[in-house]
Amino acid sequence: MTRRITTAVLLAAFAALIFAAPSQAAPKRIVALEWDGIENLLALGIKPVGGADLRGYKQYVAVGLPGGIANVGTRQEPSLERIARLKPDMIIVPGYRAGRNLRTLRRIARVVVTNPYPGNTGQGAQYNAMVKDFRTVARAVGKRSRGEAVLRRMTRAFSTLRGRLRSAKRGGIRITIATPGGTTGSPSARVFTNNSAASEVVRRLGMRNAWTGSAQRYGFSTVGVEALRRVQSGWLAFVYPSAFRSQIQRFQRQSSFKRLAFVKKRRVRNLGGTTWLFGGPTSARVLAQRLTAALT
Repeated sequence: MTRRITTAVLLAAFAALIFAAPSQAAPKRIVALEWDGIENLLALGIKPVGGADLRGYKQYVAVGLPGGIANVGTRQEPSLERIARLKPDMIIVPGYRAGRNLRTLRRIARVVVTNPYPGNTGQGAQYNAMVKDFRTVARAVGKRSRGEAVLRRMTRAFSTLRGRLRSAKRGGIRITIATPGGTTGSPSARVFTNNSAASEVVRRLGMRNAWTGSAQRYGFSTVGVEALRRVQSGWLAFVYPSAFRSQIQRFQRQSSFKRLAFVKKRRVRNLGGTTWLFGGPTSARVLAQRLTAALT
C-alpha cells in the first residue's frame, strides 16, 4: 500500500511540474525592429542580438545601447537576410512596420507583434498601448515580474515629480510638447495631441496638454508658427536632436514666433534631443524627469 501511494504521489508531482511549465522556453536570441522594442528589452535586462537603425537609436533615445548588437538595416526596410543570419528565436515588430514581411519573419522565428498606435483615439490611448505592449513583451520573454517592477518605478517617478511641480507652483499649468516638423520646406513643428503618450505623461504630472487639436494616428499634428498662437498663453517644451538644430533655429527666428506670449515670458524650454516621445516606460520616465527639471 505504501509503495502504491508513493508512486501515485510522484506521478502527481511530475504531472504538476509538466502543466506548470511554460509552453515555450524563454527566448535567448531576440531581434527588435523598432526602437521601443530595443528599449523595452534593455529595461527587462535582455540585450537583443539584433536591432534596426542602431545609429538613429543612439541619436534619439536616452536609454543607453550596449555594444555587440547587430544592425539589421532600417526600421522601414530591415534586411531579412541579416535577421535570418542571426538565427533568432524571437522577433519583435510593431504591426505598422511588419507589412508584407510578416509571413517571412514568421518563417525565421516566433514573432511578437505590438500595436503602439491603436484605433482608439481617446485621452492617453497611446500611453495605454505602450503599457500593454510592454507587458506583452515582458510575458513573451519570461520577465513578467521584472516588467511589473519597471512599470511601478515609472508610476512612482510620476508621483514624486508631480509633487515637485506642485511645490514649484507648476501644477495645473498648460504646456505644449513639440518637435521639428521636418528638415525641408517651410519651418513647422509637430505638436502632440491628447491621444499621445507624451500628453498622458503631462497629465500624470498634474499638468494639462495645451494643444487641443483633434487626435491623430501618430499622436501629433504638423503646424506652422501661426497655429501656436492658440496655445501661447501656456508653456512650450521643444524636443529636437542636433540634426534638427538648423530647422528649429529657422522656426524660432521668425518674427511671428518671437511675438508669441510664451516666448516673451520666457516659457519655452528645450528637453534635449534624446527625449524619445514614442518609446516605452523608460522613455516615459525620462520625459517626466526632463520636463520637471526644465520647469523647476
